[in-house]
Amino acid sequence: MAGNDGPTLNCETIEEYQKDPRIACKYGAKCYQKNSVHINKYKHPPHVKDTKATKRRGAKRPNKVALPPQSDSDGPDDGHVSDAASGTGSPKRKAPKLKAASDNEEDQSGAGPSQDAASTVTVDVHSFDSEPELPPSPSDIKQSIKQKFLVEMPEDFYLFWDFCESVNGSNPALAFKDLGLRLVGPFDVLSSHFKLDSSQRKQSLFLLHWRYYYDPPGFQTVLKGDDTKQFHIGYFRDDPKSMPAFLASNCAAKDGVFTQVAENIFGAVNAYLNDLKKASNPFLQSKIARLQKSLQDYAKGSDITLDTKTQAMRLRDRKSVSKTFNGLGLVVPVEKRTEIGYRELIETDVNLKRILKRIAEAERQDVKDKGLDQLQQVITAANIANDECDFGTSVELGLDLFAFGGPEFDQSALQLLTTGYTLLGRPEFAKIARVHINNRQKGVKLDMFSS
Repeated sequence: MAGNDGPTLNCETIEEYQKDPRIACKYGAKCYQKNSVHINKYKHPPHVKDTKATKRRGAKRPNKVALPPQSDSDGPDDGHVSDAASGTGSPKRKAPKLKAASDNEEDQSGAGPSQDAASTVTVDVHSFDSEPELPPSPSDIKQSIKQKFLVEMPEDFYLFWDFCESVNGSNPALAFKDLGLRLVGPFDVLSSHFKLDSSQRKQSLFLLHWRYYYDPPGFQTVLKGDDTKQFHIGYFRDDPKSMPAFLASNCAAKDGVFTQVAENIFGAVNAYLNDLKKASNPFLQSKIARLQKSLQDYAKGSDITLDTKTQAMRLRDRKSVSKTFNGLGLVVPVEKRTEIGYRELIETDVNLKRILKRIAEAERQDVKDKGLDQLQQVITAANIANDECDFGTSVELGLDLFAFGGPEFDQSALQLLTTGYTLLGRPEFAKIARVHINNRQKGVKLDMFSS
């Protein structure tokens, strides 16, 4: 059985199979696994035809992944993503769907909420009463922010606060109030906004604080703008343990598409002021010009670039393996020689959006069920990709479902994101996804600590 390359997928005879000391694979002859870790750990019965699962040796892998045969076996298998771990059940079982509360019906088209409906929605903070209280805040302000939001903020974040203090010493968060911006999110730690009793010191409340409907786990809002458009700007990072790659903006009342703005917050605000000047009257233009001049002088004195597209941002874009529906792109580790780490979804972006739209807008249940069956095939293929260490595929699909929006897709997005992020070693993003999706609301009442 064991040749020069070690054990093969299947034993050659029944006798060989019976004597093999390895653990019996619960998928038996129907196993679709090809990775060596699984093959070395589990034995498989003889006389089976080659599966259609992707082969890694030799030629470049195809983009489309064949679905595995269904197994009647029960019980966990460490070499596979089990039903318990993935939440998907068997390949023919539909992914769980989240029912929208009757008093909080969401727009199922993914086109965004009306302002009247959105502005009345709030998160029930009392739902977190049973959650353990966070430990006392660290004395170091940077560690205090990380404790609450699970990520560290870059140096330009703190320098921008210093600049705002020079503009408005009594309330730096309102330094740009007259120009339509307010500092929020982690800035509220610096402004001593959080004067909390023990019932409010909950991790979930901090993770939801100023998290808009379409904000993915890697995005952290720091500036809020126009409430009608739900315009906001935030830092985006690919890995919770790394500093942000850039700042991006989104209008959550419209859709889940984000726009890269600049590498640091000074460049982002400078770009915002440039756009604001074009649409302002002469009186406001003068006020913008004065504040912008101060911003530019401070940035120059601190050796901070105001470029909207830096070399570092271009290098990061080249590492992106997918555009994703939200426009932010996806960066995950990919081994160049074997191409392990990511494979394309089995549906193109155009086809996937068509499937999601069919599900969201279906007036007949049979039409919706057909769309759900098509989507389940894409989800199953992404889960198979996780089995074969292509973890980025699961994250991509989860982000796409999240960016499209709608209660039909929330729980599938949650399963894909938590599984993919956990396997990638990004548990902070998995936790943010879990808290956000389970409490996902449209609207602008996103201050979790306001009275």
